[in-house]
Amino acid sequence: MTTSAPRLAASLCERRASTPASTSSRVPARTRRGAPPRAGFGAAVPTARSAAVLDKHVPIDRYADGLRQLHASPDVFVVDDFLSADACADIIARAKAKGDMTQSPVVYAGWTNDVEAWTSTVSSGPAVWIGALAMLIGSAAFGQSGLGLLGEGVVGYLGAVGAAYAASLAYVKDKERELGDLRTSTSTALDGSGVGERELIRATERLLPGTSWTTYEAPTVIRYERGQKLAPHFDANRGAAVEDANRGGQTLVTLLVYLNDVDEVRGGGQTVFGRLGDLAVRPAKGRALVFFPANADGEFDDRVEHEGTEANEEKWIVRIWVHQNEVGGPPSGLPDDWNDERGVVAP
Repeated sequence: MTTSAPRLAASLCERRASTPASTSSRVPARTRRGAPPRAGFGAAVPTARSAAVLDKHVPIDRYADGLRQLHASPDVFVVDDFLSADACADIIARAKAKGDMTQSPVVYAGWTNDVEAWTSTVSSGPAVWIGALAMLIGSAAFGQSGLGLLGEGVVGYLGAVGAAYAASLAYVKDKERELGDLRTSTSTALDGSGVGERELIRATERLLPGTSWTTYEAPTVIRYERGQKLAPHFDANRGAAVEDANRGGQTLVTLLVYLNDVDEVRGGGQTVFGRLGDLAVRPAKGRALVFFPANADGEFDDRVEHEGTEANEEKWIVRIWVHQNEVGGPPSGLPDDWNDERGVVAP
């Protein structure tokens, strides 16, 4: 299974260019914690919805063994011993054996909204004046009238709108190159056939009653080596209805599991929620971290911006994104026959 670039956001959400099981991120147009994202950039645009609305997320089994709530409104949970040590080791081994760990990609999530906004602004203002100016010049300098004069105005108007559209696309590409430096990990997507992956997916279904593996992206394994990190970003995308339509739409739940222990003092690699008072989660083998990038209706929640701090030793995680709709088969989702136990690959 190949990997793709989608959910950092200014969004470069770990999401994408309409590609495979995303190993990407949405990173906001900001790198200094505490500095607000610049308005108008992708998923980083502040939400106007009330906390009461955004808190209506996908249900979670609050009586699950090992579950602890770290924050309320927005809800953030950890589940200790979510995966067995054997499952963690198997997932790492499968990722290594696959042999295609590459730099985790990022894309400018929400770009369609921004391109539409910029083009609309030009078409309703500057382009009109440019069209009128073209008609004025045609009339004064060339004596044009009637349909010929109207044609000059239309050409001027369409030229201005086209130039604005091209400029906005060039800006998006420039932001993707800039934001690519903010994520330095490597990653790969698995197909769900390993014993460890199946334990992960089944445990996720139990923890999130009412969800199904058909709405899960294929498990993505991410490795952080010493000095690597992931800048503040979002996992949801305010442009998901268009940009993520071919992979299940909006991301409703992020569930990631730390696959190895790191030293409590010098290990680094914590997951930090900067907008929640710098709430930090330390990696521990088998521990799951669960939060909700959007509510159950797919409304983007900017409160759960998070980052992976610099690792001082190797850190491995595996992540599942739960989407609003069925993801479909590979490359983004699990195979259609995933539920057939005969396809299990032994460790």
